[in-house]
Amino acid sequence: MNKVIVAIFSACLLLAGSARGAEEEKDKKDHDELRALLKTFTDAFNSRRMEPLAPYLHKDFSVTMVNQDVVTTPAELQGYIDKQFNAPGSLLKDVKIQPEADILTLFYNGRFGVNRGGSTDTYTLKDGRVFTIKTRWTGTAIQEDGKWKVLNAHIGLNILDNPILDAIEKLRWIWGAVGAAIGLVVGVLGTLLWRRRKAA
Repeated sequence: MNKVIVAIFSACLLLAGSARGAEEEKDKKDHDELRALLKTFTDAFNSRRMEPLAPYLHKDFSVTMVNQDVVTTPAELQGYIDKQFNAPGSLLKDVKIQPEADILTLFYNGRFGVNRGGSTDTYTLKDGRVFTIKTRWTGTAIQEDGKWKVLNAHIGLNILDNPILDAIEKLRWIWGAVGAAIGLVVGVLGTLLWRRRKAA
């Protein structure tokens, strides 16, 4: 009887070990796929070509961009990129992002994956200035038809520590000072000319 109990217990341990091993193997496969998805997103953004990313976007996806614009279709995503670099008055020449995850993706119901992380982004302006900005991101992926897809992502930055806005503000002050100086010179010259004419 004891031998039977021991045999049953051993079999249960073997089954539990096999199940745990299979689950760990599945988790590893999922993590690898999600890392590849993050790389695909990064490469698409850095090359400004969204077509390779489209198959990995869920039909109901949404992405809140760093300027808080929200895009919900591949066409809107490409339109956002085009606007940032090609629209009249655009300041950007290039942007390169380097996102990294803080943690391993947390899985829920075996179908949803949630992660968060940071990114070191390099912004090159059309006037040649280069800025490095730290951003934060959160993302949710969903497994559909055996493939992980982006369901939602949000990208944000610290508006109180933004070197691009600081540079633009500094430039405004410089142009304001230049304008004031020009106005002062024109005013003085105008006054001198007026006095000269009056004396004549």
